[in-house]
Amino acid sequence: MGWLGKIVIEEYKEMIQRDIDLLGYSALRYSLFAGRNNNRAEYQARIEFIDGHFEVYMTGERASVSGSKKYDDFFQAYKDFMYRIQSRVITNRKSVRNNELPEYPCPLWDNEKAE
Repeated sequence: MGWLGKIVIEEYKEMIQRDIDLLGYSALRYSLFAGRNNNRAEYQARIEFIDGHFEVYMTGERASVSGSKKYDDFFQAYKDFMYRIQSRVITNRKSVRNNELPEYPCPLWDNEKAE
């Protein structure tokens, strides 16, 4: 990837980070264009630019890759990534409300009350 491509990816990264901050989701586990094998953690949403396409996926236990999808268009990848992080919040809030263990401790769901 040339310098122009790196600048564009950096702009995409900043755009996603602003939206995550706006939603109050900065406590989630996520990674923005860090490279497939860098900074991996369990239950993490990830977006990468690899071999000329965008890739969105989640990690599971022991940071294994789950549900990887490839996109040629950034905005399709962005939509999928944002959907996945919102889905994690909803799923973990439901787990806590049902007295089940969440994927990991996080202030976005730790204070949910059981029904």
